[in-house]
Amino acid sequence: MKCSALLSKNLLLTLVFFCGISLFAQDKILVFTKTEGFRHESIPAGVQMIKDLGVDNELWETETTEDSTDFNTQNLSQYKAVVWCNTSGEDLLNVEQQKAFEDYIEGGGGFVGIHAATDTYRSGSWPFYNELVGGIVQTEPNHTDSDYEATMTVVNEHPAVDFLDGPYTKVEEYYYWKINGGYLYPENIALLQVESTGDNDYDEARPISWYKEYKGGRSFYTALGHNASDYTDDPKFIRHVEEGIKYAMGITLGVSTKEKQMKLSLYPNPSQEKVVLESEIPLTGVRLVDIQGHEVKRVRANEQPIKRLTLDSDRLPRGVYFVIAQGERSTSTVKFVKR
Repeated sequence: MKCSALLSKNLLLTLVFFCGISLFAQDKILVFTKTEGFRHESIPAGVQMIKDLGVDNELWETETTEDSTDFNTQNLSQYKAVVWCNTSGEDLLNVEQQKAFEDYIEGGGGFVGIHAATDTYRSGSWPFYNELVGGIVQTEPNHTDSDYEATMTVVNEHPAVDFLDGPYTKVEEYYYWKINGGYLYPENIALLQVESTGDNDYDEARPISWYKEYKGGRSFYTALGHNASDYTDDPKFIRHVEEGIKYAMGITLGVSTKEKQMKLSLYPNPSQEKVVLESEIPLTGVRLVDIQGHEVKRVRANEQPIKRLTLDSDRLPRGVYFVIAQGERSTSTVKFVKR
């Protein structure tokens, strides 16, 4: 049957319904899998899972690449999100390609990082990417065994974790972030936290998935996804990534870092000896981290929630620090300078 340009609106809608004609092109996402270091055997399974999710949801069409020249303004403009699936290495994009990707994010584009995406640009040579993905895996050692079983808890609300009805126990290669080049961006909004995975200080309970708005775009990251079976046999992980992609694409409604923020007052700023933190809502805890994302102080609310707190800063080295305040359902970060 051929459609005439003179078809009435009602007849055209009838054809759409009965003949399966699509009037709307699906949104597209790009899955980037280039590696210049360790290459995960799970990459093909990850790509296939993302393709299948797009088909099942009828929400996106998946294109894949390991060609860095695809990172140009014209090509990137057609994608709602770019997924860095187990990428690795230091020189995946040249300076012009990095700039095109930065412009894409600042123009409202979405980013999803899976597992080894934080094993990418570990030298810190591209700070924009390190902040966007939200972390750098430490070296020597950088993770648990790949068959380590641990339990994660949900620490903030988001569709990528809201479906979990309790702790999430999973066999995984759990990354470390604390020493030897490890880094966590202070303004990540953590979603999953893994319990302690051993007796070393870097085995401490730590974030394993997070999201945020970043420079006009949206970023979602999960450190899960080392094993190929994750992408085929773990429905919770599959749903976790699916909802992360939806968020990065802007499909998920009502999720914003602005909803997670609270008004904080911090003074004096810059400070020399003491700094006072005041919050409009009661806080359950406060963390002080340095510019590298390393925690230097933690205060937990005991019987009485915190609304006003004085932090001693006289022994801190000069530099930039972040105060991360945690409410019952809110998180906010404020920067201060120690003179």
